[in-house]
Amino acid sequence: MTLKTYNKIRLGIVVVTAFIFSQSLVFHNFFIPIMVLVLSSLSLFYLRKKVVEIIADERDYQIGGKSALLAIQLTSWIGVVVMFVLYALSNTNPFYQPIAMTLAFSVCILMLTYSVIFKYYSKHNFKDEKRD
Repeated sequence: MTLKTYNKIRLGIVVVTAFIFSQSLVFHNFFIPIMVLVLSSLSLFYLRKKVVEIIADERDYQIGGKSALLAIQLTSWIGVVVMFVLYALSNTNPFYQPIAMTLAFSVCILMLTYSVIFKYYSKHNFKDEKRD
């Protein structure tokens, strides 16, 4: 399969997935979106293995890694600042405290997940190589 064909199929799968996902949420059915996401992800993984051209090179992975690190850092800083503001305002509105705590734990889980994944990849040389 060529990269152009793969990109067309991928776009079609994304459109169909988004349509089914949104319609299922409108009808308050939460099981179908989970199944659609799993099936579309598995089909995209399978189709990606069938591509005979190079999908990404080392420069793409390096740029992706730098952008992911910056996104996690910015999200963490913004989350912490918003958490402190909400926690400071919890005296005026007590509903802000649980929101602030949820945000604080979410930021902690994000940073812990990043740390675990970073340690795993630093020990294992992970590359998406194509072998013919």
